[in-house]
Amino acid sequence: MKKVLFIAYLYPPIFNSGTRRSLEFVNHLPDHGWSPTVLTIADPEERFCDDTLLAEVREGTRIERAPLSSEVIARAIASKTSGMVSEQRMFDAVNWRLQRFWNVPDNIASWGPSVVAKGRQLLANESYDAIYATGGPWTSFLVAEKLSRVTGVPFIIDYRDLWQASDVEWDKRTWLQRRLNPMLERKVLRRAAGVIATTKTFLTLLPQDVLPEKRFAITNGFDENDFHSATPLRAPGDDSIRIVYTGVWRPGYSPEDLYKAVKLLKDHGLKNLARLKVVMAGFPPGRAAEYGIADFVEEKGRVTHADAITLMAGASAVYLPVSQGLYEFASMPGKLFEYLGCGRPVLASAQANSEVASTLTQVGGAHRVDPGDVDALAKALARLCDGAEAELFSTRCAEELAMYTRRNLTGKLALALNAIAKT
Repeated sequence: MKKVLFIAYLYPPIFNSGTRRSLEFVNHLPDHGWSPTVLTIADPEERFCDDTLLAEVREGTRIERAPLSSEVIARAIASKTSGMVSEQRMFDAVNWRLQRFWNVPDNIASWGPSVVAKGRQLLANESYDAIYATGGPWTSFLVAEKLSRVTGVPFIIDYRDLWQASDVEWDKRTWLQRRLNPMLERKVLRRAAGVIATTKTFLTLLPQDVLPEKRFAITNGFDENDFHSATPLRAPGDDSIRIVYTGVWRPGYSPEDLYKAVKLLKDHGLKNLARLKVVMAGFPPGRAAEYGIADFVEEKGRVTHADAITLMAGASAVYLPVSQGLYEFASMPGKLFEYLGCGRPVLASAQANSEVASTLTQVGGAHRVDPGDVDALAKALARLCDGAEAELFSTRCAEELAMYTRRNLTGKLALALNAIAKT
C-alpha cells in the first residue's frame, strides 16, 4: 500500500466545515490503496472543538500532531518568569502578541516551523510516496512545499477555498497578507506536482501560468452511512412544514433571506403559516427575535454533527444560502452535499449560472431562487404550507447523486495521488 503524508490543520476534534473533507478522505483512502499519516495541529483551542468528532476517525488511523510555535515560545518565556508574574498571564500575553504579528500567510503561520520539523522527522524515518496538503489555512501549502523541497517527495495541494483575496465580506486580510500571499501562492504552484480544487471554476481562477499540468476537480460530498442511523425527530401526526438550516451566520453568508421571507409571510397574514416551523442550528440564538419571527423559528445554537444530521433527516426541506461575491458563482459549499445526501428537498438561494445551480439541476430534488429575491422565496414557502411540495421540487436522480459519495470522491483523490506519486 502506498503512503501519503496528509497535512490538514482542520481535523478532529476541530469543529469546522473544512474538517469533514479531510476526515472523510482519510477514512476512505485505505480502501483505495493509500495509507495516510495525518499531520495536524496539537491542542487546538477548546472553543473550536467538538470531541465527538474523534469517534468518527477510522480505527487505526495514524495521527501526528504539532503545536503552534507561538505557544511553544510563549510557554518557555512564561516558565522562566513564573516567579515574577502569573505563568498563565505571561503565556497568554506573549502568545497573543506573537500570533498577532506572525500572520503571513494566515493567522496560524506559527504552526509552520513546528509542523515542518515534525514532517521532516516522519519523512526521514519512513518512505512516503506523496505529500497532500489542504487549505486554507494556507500555511499547510507552504509546509508541503518546504517538505517536498528538502526531501524530494512530490506534493499535491487541495483548494477548498481560494487563496487569492476576494470580495466576500468574511475574507478579512491584512495589508501584508494581500501584498505577500500572491507571491507565496505562485511559489507553491510552481513546485507542486498537482493541484486539486473543489470546483472546476476554482481551477480557472488560479494563476494559470504557474498551474501544474495535473489538475483535478474533486467536489465535496457526503457519507451515506451518516444518514442510515439518523432518526427524524417527528412526533406522530406532526404535519408541520419544517425548514432546516445547519450552518453559520456571518457577513456575506447567512440565512437572512429566509428570515426576511418568513417575516414577509407573517406581515401578510398567510392563512396556513401556522404550519411553518423553521429550525436553525450553528449560530448563537437571538436573530429570530430581532426579525420578529421567534414564534416561527427555533434557534438551537451550535450542535454536534450527529445532531445536525438528525435535524436534516426530519426536515420537509433544507435551506441553502451561498456566499456573496465571487463565491456565489465559483464555490460549492460542503453543506450542499450533506443536504443532498440526507434525501430531503433543497430550497436554495443561488445564482442561476453558478456551480451550485448546476449541481442542483444535475441531481434534482431542489427548488432555486435568486439570492436576495425574498418575494420568490416567500412564495415557495407559501406553496409548501399549502401542501404543494410535490409540484415545487424537481425530481431527484439517484444515479447522479451517487457520484458525490465520499467513497467515490476519495477514489478520485487516490487517482490524483497515483498520478503524482514518487516512482
